[in-house]
Formats: sequence, structure tokens, C-alpha cells
Amino acid sequence: MNCALLGLWGLRPCIGDAELVLTELATNAFQHGGGDGVTVTWCATDAFLFIQVEDSSPVRPVLRVVDESSERGRGLCIVEALAAEWGISEDGTTVHCALALPSTVPAATA
Repeated sequence: MNCALLGLWGLRPCIGDAELVLTELATNAFQHGGGDGVTVTWCATDAFLFIQVEDSSPVRPVLRVVDESSERGRGLCIVEALAAEWGISEDGTTVHCALALPSTVPAATA
């Protein structure tokens, strides 16, 4: 991910989450998708940073139940925790998510 471009877009506050989500999705694509033909796309609107990772494997990624002793399987859990929304294409080759930009995150209620 080009952090400099995100900074130019005024998205510096979401760089950390964006890097983590992209790292998890890309790692999954390389490990479970065979590593061939991994494509990353991303764009921003006023409200969201959209990230999409596509690989050539038709095997659908699975959100696993993990506990504190699990050594693997946390990638999609991290995506689910950080993203406003996320999903997997019907053919299983693409995982996409939307990170809410700081100006669109609802204020916490007391």
C-alpha cells in the first residue's frame, strides 16, 4: 500500500489499519491462493477506504473461531474487527472490505 499516497489524500489517520488489513488479506491470498496472480486494488471516497484482494483460488476463505492459544487463523478476524464491512465474492477469489474514514466514524455514546 502506498502510504505516501494515503497521506496526500488526507487519510493519514487510517494508514495503520489499512496496512494491517492489507497485510492480512495479501498474506492469505499468497498462502492459500497459491501466490499466483494476486491483485490488490484500493480506492477512497469521502466516507470509506475500499481494499480488495483477488487471487486465483476458488476455495472460499473462512472466518475461523480462534482463542488465545491459536497460532494461526486470525487474519479475517482482524479484518472483521477493523472494517466497517467486508465480504467474499461468490466465486471465492476476492475478499473486499471498507474502512470507515475517521470523519465518518460515529462518536461513542456514554
